Amino acid sequence: MLHAAHLPKLIKEHYGVDHITFETNYHGMHILLGNPFIDDLQFIDVNKMTYNRMSKNLEWAHYKYDMVFDLANTIEKAYCTNENDWRYYTTDKWRRETLGKKSYYDVMTDAAGLPDRYYGTRGQLYYTCEEEAQALNWINKKHETYDFVIMVNMSGSTLHKKFVQAESVCRKILEKYEKALIILTGDEYCKEQVFQHERVISYVGSKENGFRSVALKCRYVDLTISLESGLALVAHSWDAPTLQLLTAASWDNHVKYAKNAYWLQSPVPCSPCHKNPREYFGCPVVSKHPECVWFNEDEIMKKVEEVWFDMDQNQDKWRFHAG
Repeated sequence: MLHAAHLPKLIKEHYGVDHITFETNYHGMHILLGNPFIDDLQFIDVNKMTYNRMSKNLEWAHYKYDMVFDLANTIEKAYCTNENDWRYYTTDKWRRETLGKKSYYDVMTDAAGLPDRYYGTRGQLYYTCEEEAQALNWINKKHETYDFVIMVNMSGSTLHKKFVQAESVCRKILEKYEKALIILTGDEYCKEQVFQHERVISYVGSKENGFRSVALKCRYVDLTISLESGLALVAHSWDAPTLQLLTAASWDNHVKYAKNAYWLQSPVPCSPCHKNPREYFGCPVVSKHPECVWFNEDEIMKKVEEVWFDMDQNQDKWRFHAG
């Protein structure tokens, strides 16, 4: 949905439509809330719908609307191979050549039938002036005490998006930078990864600091560190400093159009694999996790040092990268 957030604006611009109804699930509501190019944002509980009923709803929509776009599984099945897909079992080279050279933003642009002159367009989340003011007040208070505010996302939606080395990396950062503050984020399933330190704040599983709140805060922190999760994409959309650790996806898929982007590809030979596994057939495993989630921590620290150096050299504009 984050990769589709730019579509309402472009659809209105290209097709000349004056009204857009966007039907989405719970996660999509958080992303599209307040989007000024959507006239009617509708929630649908897809967990209560069979595929048959969803197909009938789509068929019915063609009678009600002049144009209908079905964006379901546009990336998940077309550009990420599942274990019941023959492409899952092809060579890494074939998948990289076929699936790894296009930004997912451009994939969604194609899905809406838009011309390639729109390639490179990214979406964003929209907030009220009050929400923006609260976020700025929040970061200004943090910067009164800390010089290096880092948001660390503990996990994405699947095992190959889990930051298993989060505690080890964070402790190295806290040891190296005496005025660093770490903010941990993630859903309730990440709670077992949370660790204690006087310069660590946990928003993991917090309702007060849910996705939309954290997504706005990552606009103003000095660095966001994440594997392939939605939060990394949001940080990229702000052009905020982001260190993304890539496992299944390539730089072209996830990072291509971002500014202030720092990244590492997993060091295992099979990354990027362009797979979306659930059972992890054929994946090498280390400590009950796919091997791709284990990164070289020294390389991660080099990237953090690079961010620190860039921040130090561009102090005046760094704190205002969002605006």
